[in-house]
Amino acid sequence: MSIFQKVKKNVGSLMLIIVFSKLIGMFRDVVLANCFGTSNVSDAYLIAISVPTLIFYFIGHSLSTAYIPMYNKIKSTKGESKAHDYTNIIISIAMVICTIIVIILLISPDFMVKLFAAGFDDVTTNIASYYIRVSAFSLYFMTLVNVYGSYLQIYENFVVPAMVSVPRNIVIILSIIFAYYFGIEFLGWGILFAYVAEFIFLLPFVRRSGYKFKIKINIKDEEVIETFRIITPILIGVSVGQINKIIDKSLASILIIGGVSALSYASIINNAVQEVLVTGIITILFASCSELVAQGKHLEVKKKLSNTIDTMICLLIPASIGVIFLAEPIVKVILGRGNFDGNSIALTMSALRCYTIGLVFLAIRDTIVKVFYAYKNTKITTIISTTAIGINIVFNIILSQIWGINGLALATSISAIFSCVTLYYFLRKKIGDFNLVNTLVVSMKSISCSVLMGLVVIFLFRIIETFSSTVIALIISVSIGILIYFILSVLFRVPLALNWVRKITKRI
Repeated sequence: MSIFQKVKKNVGSLMLIIVFSKLIGMFRDVVLANCFGTSNVSDAYLIAISVPTLIFYFIGHSLSTAYIPMYNKIKSTKGESKAHDYTNIIISIAMVICTIIVIILLISPDFMVKLFAAGFDDVTTNIASYYIRVSAFSLYFMTLVNVYGSYLQIYENFVVPAMVSVPRNIVIILSIIFAYYFGIEFLGWGILFAYVAEFIFLLPFVRRSGYKFKIKINIKDEEVIETFRIITPILIGVSVGQINKIIDKSLASILIIGGVSALSYASIINNAVQEVLVTGIITILFASCSELVAQGKHLEVKKKLSNTIDTMICLLIPASIGVIFLAEPIVKVILGRGNFDGNSIALTMSALRCYTIGLVFLAIRDTIVKVFYAYKNTKITTIISTTAIGINIVFNIILSQIWGINGLALATSISAIFSCVTLYYFLRKKIGDFNLVNTLVVSMKSISCSVLMGLVVIFLFRIIETFSSTVIALIISVSIGILIYFILSVLFRVPLALNWVRKITKRI
């Protein structure tokens, strides 16, 4: 059975777990918003949880991209024992790097806070610094979980790595509740124990596979040298991405108290839409394209890529229009309770609308990046992502002066549009046309259907809300909106909708 077939066989379970994990994650954010709203405590907490997470991406994301193909190569040429030695060396080196970073975080947390949030006052800075000191050691567990998760995927276990966020979010939820009732210091400890819980959850599955960690450092190992050669351009791309997030949060902290929280909540809702709808699709595409590229079936790669992009357009354009039209009730239903007051709702919904403008482009960008990785081409993606971050920073500075935190969110969308269009152009130049005309036609049809759907949905919502609760009005109007979009898509002869009609007709 091919890698693609194995992933496809597990895609149902993966999608269910992704949805369940996002629901737990959303509940975590609901609890945080309910307990602390958009206050200096929530700002401090979100910055503190961002510091180890963003630093981890420098190490973890780069490692996971290079680790899987290198492990498979070593296993097939030198055997599993040598592959395990390679894993031990990679983990040992990563732990040394983590130790250096942890020492820096322990010694100078105030500097890290000012780097991530220049606008914090002394009280907020002290709170965030405490959280960073307490949670610094979580970096070790993040890195181990990342490598162990990749290891399990190599041995065809895709479900367990997808579940690790569940124990993490449960611990974070408990820590937020404890902090609300017994003292805000529990928030910092919650960050640390959340990642410990991830590690404890994953460890038995790793041990069951036969792998045991042993400290081993050999920087002259040829596979390790090759790994770092592969990592370097990816690390540059990841670094500039994280630098952009740092600038976003820092500017938000200057603009308004609660700006970091509002921007984070809006980003979380926006990302949830993308992750639920397209993460499984991108996972399958990457596994499939990697296999097809290895077999030299480039026409099949283009066909699958075109179909994937068209599918994303048909799913995300109506979702984006729906979020833009219904941003206020969505934020109100998800977060609007407790200390998350009307001002918090207004800040978050405006930022959410601006983020949503770039949602489709962000998903297509990530898809195209995966195809470049399948071709083992990281140079172009690194150059374009670096340029996009520069554009983002410029628009951050300009638009934040005009529209506050909404300008920051809009700058992110502009950057996503630029990188998507540019990557599309260069991939088309590399592998040839992958049905651009059809994609444009599908886009225009989907936009037309989505706008019509959005107008009907917002009209229905306002009518239903007059004699019902916001939750019920939102559920009914969204459900009717999905049906309307599907009917319109069939009338406009959108390929994805016609395929569903054929499947339904065939089953009947």
